[in-house]
Amino acid sequence: MTPTQHMGQQLLPLQPRHSPCVDNLPGLADELSLALRQLKSGTHPLCIYGEPGMGKTHWLLWAAFGEDAWAPYIDCRARETTPEMVLDCRAAPFLCLDNVDAWANREKEETLFCLYNERQERGLPWLISCNHPPPQWRLPDWESRLAGFTQYRLEHPCEEQLHALIAVIARRFGPAFDSALVGYLASRETRNLRQLTELIEGFQYWLWQKKAAPSVQQWRLFHRDRNARIAE
Repeated sequence: MTPTQHMGQQLLPLQPRHSPCVDNLPGLADELSLALRQLKSGTHPLCIYGEPGMGKTHWLLWAAFGEDAWAPYIDCRARETTPEMVLDCRAAPFLCLDNVDAWANREKEETLFCLYNERQERGLPWLISCNHPPPQWRLPDWESRLAGFTQYRLEHPCEEQLHALIAVIARRFGPAFDSALVGYLASRETRNLRQLTELIEGFQYWLWQKKAAPSVQQWRLFHRDRNARIAE
């Protein structure tokens, strides 16, 4: 408790979002964080893949912004992303391309193929993400190059990791959760990290509006109110 915070007072949920960092994914894929650190000083490309909501974007943002110098980060799923934008980064010392499976068409795969060839020729490392299973690529040349990437598959967190993740996510948006609430969420809610984060953020804001403390009972009331709003 800070000197200006009174017992039972809820903090206004206006704190800045935390920058992507390994601490936001405690105990999850420690070997991947090591691989990403080594990647920046190497020459071989790396592909992170897994189901939606497994944290792929988090890892790419951490690689691009979390440590050392800034590196270009491009989301291939964004409407404003163009092949020209990607090729403009062909000589970047390090490059992160998120959601490359959104470019599963021949024209854009040719861009990825050209990018691969240029970066390999220059000996420049880069990092991409892709959903699993991957899409049906149209360009065999690109598909064969992608198969040559070092690949890391993100797995669902185990129970211990999930409990730690929920506790960390809760503290990002408001008061800490007790072990009963953490266990309740771990056993009953989604393991999709993106959706889980959105739920917890919404709950913490709801608690602030209600001037209530986090508990299993409050979570149930939050769900009731949320479902009622959705049904309207």
